[in-house]
Amino acid sequence: MTKKQILRMICFLMLAGGAFYVMNGIFVKPASIEINDRYEAFYKRETKNSWDGALIGSSVVDRAWAAPLAWNEYGMALYPMSTDSLPLPFVTNLIEEIHKKQNTKFFIIDLRGLRSSKLELQEFKIRRLTDNMKFSKNRLDVLGKAFTYAEKYNEDKSFMDHKMSFYIPFIKYHPRWEELNKYDFTIPERQMKGVYEKNAFTVETQKRPKTTDKIGDISELQSEILLEILEYGKANDLKFLFTSMPGSMSQNAQKQMNKVFEIVKEYGFDYINFNKQDLYDELGIDFTTDYIDPIHLNSRGARKVTAYLGRYINEHYDFSDKRGDEAYTSWDDAWKEYDTFYNSGWQNGNPQA
Repeated sequence: MTKKQILRMICFLMLAGGAFYVMNGIFVKPASIEINDRYEAFYKRETKNSWDGALIGSSVVDRAWAAPLAWNEYGMALYPMSTDSLPLPFVTNLIEEIHKKQNTKFFIIDLRGLRSSKLELQEFKIRRLTDNMKFSKNRLDVLGKAFTYAEKYNEDKSFMDHKMSFYIPFIKYHPRWEELNKYDFTIPERQMKGVYEKNAFTVETQKRPKTTDKIGDISELQSEILLEILEYGKANDLKFLFTSMPGSMSQNAQKQMNKVFEIVKEYGFDYINFNKQDLYDELGIDFTTDYIDPIHLNSRGARKVTAYLGRYINEHYDFSDKRGDEAYTSWDDAWKEYDTFYNSGWQNGNPQA
């Protein structure tokens, strides 16, 4: 083979690889488009080393946190990197992923996913994180951890039969060819720093949960997952604020969470367990108007949690007020978009207002 042929081959492979990368990004639209949009913004649009911190956890996190509101009130840049049903064994990997672009040491980590009923690993739980991550060693590490975990702890291991599709998501999603539309090729119209939009104005009346202060037991697996996060935080001199977002939870699960927070306290980290009667009152949560379903807040409820949590962070952590800083104009824009979205949405009852 001549040098010219070798050069042509290299160029062809580079072009083919680039085309495959682009196609993979177009076809791989996971179950929740909003997760995809949040991660796209993280990788492509968020200014490097500009965040004060990030929020990590399951869907209860992005339903409860309105980043533009906290920005408008305190000038803090706190971005939600949550994914629906995030498996907590992946928390340390997600922090490492965030550190590729943001040098923050502050993380708010919701621990509802540590309940015993949430420990079974399922395909969608893995994909909602890994399908949104860029290809890297860290992404491969998450998948390796997932398969090892499932092999050891899962009852249902059926998704292990098609491991290759986790490494190359195009294998799973290529049938979407006939479903593609203009939204697969465009940047989202609204860029509100991860604000949840889809059912933001849905209202479903809930019963006020009964809470308990009793402390239960947690399993060896729960302890192992928690201690990995705590030890990682200590080893890397990180500031963790742990939460359990307000919402329905069984008495047994609450006892488990109380034990979890007892351990968190022993490690010297801050925490807020929102599932307490006095906190329901302090938040001003109205269970007849503030929920989408038993565990997820709508945008009205999110404003109440954000107001409380933003105030708590402002009082207990030393973040400068960055309002007026030209480097943060995207946050000013996000507030304007969010303010219009919220007010017109409740006026019209339309989540796409």
